[in-house]
Amino acid sequence: MEIYYQRDIECMSREDMVALQNERLLNQVNHVYNNVQYYKKMMDEKGVTPNDIKSIEDLSKLPFLNKEDLRIAYPYGLLAVPLEDAVRIQSTSGTTGTRVVSFYTQHDIDLWDDCCARALAAAGGNNSDVVQVA
Repeated sequence: MEIYYQRDIECMSREDMVALQNERLLNQVNHVYNNVQYYKKMMDEKGVTPNDIKSIEDLSKLPFLNKEDLRIAYPYGLLAVPLEDAVRIQSTSGTTGTRVVSFYTQHDIDLWDDCCARALAAAGGNNSDVVQVA
């Protein structure tokens, strides 16, 4: 018996999946470059502009953040949307240094809900199962 949560995504062809990933990556890189000064500076220092990113094959060209970057940018330095668009904020305790803060929009939460639901469906879960997230 086939169980899918989002059949169109879970069964898309490899070609369509790569095209979707490329489209989303280009959108994300442009959004971050234009809205996150901290990350724009990292890209500029590495000599990378959004025009250099054509596909997922170019991921290695992008600078990657580490935990120290997350701490340096505390609290709002990596926020890519206006603070009022954040509907959820999560933070580490900061016991080993500056807190690491993550901000989420409603769209972020909805995407995460879909990802979790797809994972549960892939594992055989359905709407009659009860799950506790702790």
